[in-house]
Amino acid sequence: MTQLEPTITERRRVTRNTIYQLLFHAREPVSKQRISRELGLSMPTIHQNIGELMNAGLVRAGHMLRSTGGRPPVAYEIDPNFRFSIGAAITANHLRILACNLRQEELAYKSIRVEGRDAEAIEGNHLKREIDTFLREYHLDRNKLLGVGVTIPGIFDEKTDQVVLSPTLKMKNISLRQFLREEEYPVTISNDSTSAGVAEIALNDGSVPRNFVCLLLENGIGGAIVIDGKVYEGVNGRSAEFGHMRIVPDGRQCNCGQKGCLEAYCSAFRFTRDLGITTDEFFSGLRNGNAEYKAVWEDILQHLAMGIVNLRMSFDCDIILGGFVTEYMRPYLPELRSRVALQDPFSDDADYVRISTVPHAAMRGAAWKFTEDFIRSI
Repeated sequence: MTQLEPTITERRRVTRNTIYQLLFHAREPVSKQRISRELGLSMPTIHQNIGELMNAGLVRAGHMLRSTGGRPPVAYEIDPNFRFSIGAAITANHLRILACNLRQEELAYKSIRVEGRDAEAIEGNHLKREIDTFLREYHLDRNKLLGVGVTIPGIFDEKTDQVVLSPTLKMKNISLRQFLREEEYPVTISNDSTSAGVAEIALNDGSVPRNFVCLLLENGIGGAIVIDGKVYEGVNGRSAEFGHMRIVPDGRQCNCGQKGCLEAYCSAFRFTRDLGITTDEFFSGLRNGNAEYKAVWEDILQHLAMGIVNLRMSFDCDIILGGFVTEYMRPYLPELRSRVALQDPFSDDADYVRISTVPHAAMRGAAWKFTEDFIRSI
């Protein structure tokens, strides 16, 4: 891979980076004339920096832009496949791996059932083996890999390299220091809901406001609080553990050991573990009118509405639903909003309840960290 030539001064590096970031965030290829207008740079400066970026393979000539007369200018764009990153999500019964290019476009995706492996999936070399296999299967060049972001449904302490608590994975105070040291590429470990919040901020379709709450619906339930475009992590890095809000006194048993938590009523375990079927089978049966599934789903929606109203009363902002359960939920959004509105004293339609437009948000958020660092380094 061609290396980018080092700059003589920091000022020149900043100029080059500013040009690259403009191309990165542009929705279409950009001409040198537009770069000059938007950044106030001279054409010789732009020509030199574009040349360096192209020689390194970071930038390529795009299609010819429409012209109002005369010869149309050449446009430039980043090569999104110059590097890539991986997001890997460890859940109670699956390891999911997603490779994204620099624009976070999906290059490859794989879901592997690993029920019963729990801690082994991170602690030992199981994750490394699966990622190595993934790279080979999809013919991904490991020399282009920026890093692997691993998400878990729990709390990870970066200072001690420990999983402090993950009720869903039945993990507590488990050290991952050896795993992190032995990996041959950069690895980060983060909370899945926090990573989903990061993805909603960075990768949404432009419709997401600066303030919102993300509620992640998977085998566990988590969340993220976003204030002014930034994730609020709390004093101890344990904010937005919405799954463990008590919504029913002395109610259903939760994975955390307590009773009546939102997670006990609304997680995917209500149909995968309790009914012994897959998520696909549950929603397929629901669509086909299975009475038992319908009763379970109505109970889930009612308690989910209760949790959403509590979040709305606390934060007074949009509630964005994410996680793999929401991949099936769009047809049921009107019903959920109706249930929320009935419990909300201040709203008649609950249109503040939305479903994420970012697929695999937690994995994309984990992978984005490496992409973001790379962009800033140019």
